[in-house]
Amino acid sequence: MTTGALARLLPSSVRVRGVAYEKEAAEEWRRWLSDEESACLASFGAEKRRQEFLAGRAAARRLLSECLRCPPGEVPLRRADDDAVDVEVPEWHVSIAHSGLRAIAACARHRVGVDLERIQARDPAIARFLFAPEDRGLVDGLPYDPDASLILCWALKEATLKARRSGFRTSPKDLMLDVQPDAGRAAVRVEGGEYWQVVFTRLDSFWATVAFPDAT
Repeated sequence: MTTGALARLLPSSVRVRGVAYEKEAAEEWRRWLSDEESACLASFGAEKRRQEFLAGRAAARRLLSECLRCPPGEVPLRRADDDAVDVEVPEWHVSIAHSGLRAIAACARHRVGVDLERIQARDPAIARFLFAPEDRGLVDGLPYDPDASLILCWALKEATLKARRSGFRTSPKDLMLDVQPDAGRAAVRVEGGEYWQVVFTRLDSFWATVAFPDAT
């Protein structure tokens, strides 16, 4: 998965890498995994889930191997208590997302979150989960079809929640979006006065989003 268009929107402190699952590369990717990751991979009953996990770890390990200047198999990753992924190197952060057999990873020396969502028909009722009543008009104001607009808003909020390491323990209704379609950027204000930036672009039939602190 080519992520050049997304990378051009990001600050220099954030790097991103995309991967599409390749059967020919899967055996090498498995050799990169830690014992913990190998055990996690083996625990999945569905082959599709194993492929998704492997693609996500391959994206993260390829990306961090460039930043840390070590082979992909030596990148020190571990599963965190919140089920995110930690880099066992001071100050480094990584986030992984996948949709189907495509995966994307972002890393930085500050908090970062990434999401990847396929653009397809979704239940409009999702808006009731995603937005406070006064914010639901945002979807109608975006210059995309209704499904693409709804999924973009989901991906913007999901990336922010992952960067915060709160997930849906924070209600997505508490995140207010100011989306700038022409710039491929959104400002996010979290209830209580916390601010984030998210860049976004369309990669084939997917929205890719990366969130990072507003002060970056």
